[in-house]
Amino acid sequence: MIRPWRSLRARLAVLGFLAIYLPALLLFGVILVTDTETTSWVIDGVESTRTVSAHGSAWVTWTVLALAPAAAALAWWWAGRATAPIERIRAAADEIGGTDLSRRIALDHGPAEVVALAASFDAMLDRLEQASATQWRLIDETSHELRVPLSILMTNAEVLLGHPAPTVEIYRRGLQRSRAASERLRTTIDHLLVDARARARAVDRRPSDLVALVRDVVEHAGVLAAVNGVGLSVTGPPAAVCSVDEPTVSRAVSNLVDNAIRYAPAGSEVEIAVEVTGAGAAVTVTDHGPGIPADEREHVFERFWRGRRDVPGTGLGLPIARQIALAHGGDLTLDPPRPTGDGCTFRLTLRR
Repeated sequence: MIRPWRSLRARLAVLGFLAIYLPALLLFGVILVTDTETTSWVIDGVESTRTVSAHGSAWVTWTVLALAPAAAALAWWWAGRATAPIERIRAAADEIGGTDLSRRIALDHGPAEVVALAASFDAMLDRLEQASATQWRLIDETSHELRVPLSILMTNAEVLLGHPAPTVEIYRRGLQRSRAASERLRTTIDHLLVDARARARAVDRRPSDLVALVRDVVEHAGVLAAVNGVGLSVTGPPAAVCSVDEPTVSRAVSNLVDNAIRYAPAGSEVEIAVEVTGAGAAVTVTDHGPGIPADEREHVFERFWRGRRDVPGTGLGLPIARQIALAHGGDLTLDPPRPTGDGCTFRLTLRR
């Protein structure tokens, strides 16, 4: 509760009352002092004068008394008008909840200082809303990015445990895949921690062999592909050295390959091709699954959108891959449907 003597409106009302009432009080005081009557006469050549007060002091007194409440009411009204924009800002701040930061003050009239304060407050809300959206996006991406390496670890363990005749070499290869998935998991957590601390993650471009990067992703995805009965093939030049941020591009390609494996039917093959052009490089991932209907193709890069609910996923793999491509000056696109009508081809382009 605001104490009366600490209220800005009360203080402004007092100042307004004094500004209105004191001049009137001084004026009527002067009238009382000067409200006199002077009489002059001459007796035997001698001039005499007499000054007496007039009898109008009663109406002056009543006028002064009646003016006091009128001045107080006028001062209170004026103080209310002056503090109305501030009260509007306070009311808006009270109505803004932690889960709804879309409310804005949008003050377009009033004292210049108060309008500037409201604009700064709205700008702060814009930043808070953006930070909140980034936080929720980080949570969503965290759940997605950690799911892939964890699924590789679990699937690899199930394959080893279910092998009919395991050997030391089979266990060794399985442990190597588990170690690679664990390293990827650690790298992913490191990147997500950087995002969580709100530090800008700049693209660290370094010369990398894109073909070797793709083959490494395919090797890690081999377990999932084998479980689904899907083959993986890589085509391209012997080497394709490009200046890219290798960890993030690896995440993008991994998301595309993982997405293709999930939708590819058993017995089919997912084809990954690497191309190098004068402007940059491209990685295309093609599957022979059911494809995407024409009326749904425009939604494939929307967050949480999923074409089929019976296929596991979160609907974040393609949006994350596209963000990585855009950070490299490229893009992630969906090629037009093939004449056969089956499957999809996603093209990840990276500028040199």
